[in-house]
Amino acid sequence: MRLRAQDFLSLMNAISGFSATISAHLGLRDISVLMLIAAVLFDGADGIVARRSEQSELGPHLDSLADMVSFGVAPAAATFFIHREPYLLIICALYMLCGMLRLARYNISPAEWTHFEGLPITAAGLVLGVSLLLDSLPLTSFLMIILSALMVSTVPYPKLRDPRLFPVSLMVGAVALSALYTSGVKASAVVILIPMAFYLMMPVVRCCTLRER
Repeated sequence: MRLRAQDFLSLMNAISGFSATISAHLGLRDISVLMLIAAVLFDGADGIVARRSEQSELGPHLDSLADMVSFGVAPAAATFFIHREPYLLIICALYMLCGMLRLARYNISPAEWTHFEGLPITAAGLVLGVSLLLDSLPLTSFLMIILSALMVSTVPYPKLRDPRLFPVSLMVGAVALSALYTSGVKASAVVILIPMAFYLMMPVVRCCTLRER
């Protein structure tokens, strides 16, 4: 079995997601969310390396499996371990299943598509994970339902590798780190969630507007 650089990044993605789950089970909420953010970074790096190097036979399969661990199972499990409300079992299972369906659909999507059909599971996992820092069970529960619906929707989302999004991502990261240092984790979470809310809702608003015309 020959593993390439992008395959190791996918494995690191999965390890980060697994660590996030265990950390949440141990009550280490901030560490859990940090591991989810690390998984997002490894997933992004995996994509960049894969596009600039020789294709790996295992690559696409490892990437999907790692994404299921880190952005399908880990955020749902972390939500349940942190809040431990019985009704969350249903919502967390719904989120996980919608994430699985989203990945399955992506795996059979035409490679030439310039957009994602439905919300990418990586974005859903990031939003759900960061929302845990706000200590609001109603908000997190609501987000899980919305994210689940968006993942299995047909709403077209721009691919996150769009070069126009790179400077925005860097700026958000810098502001989030500054907010973490000056005001704490909740302020940092808000900084991340505001642009992610625009990413989640703008395609939905665009689709609704086009249908009305």
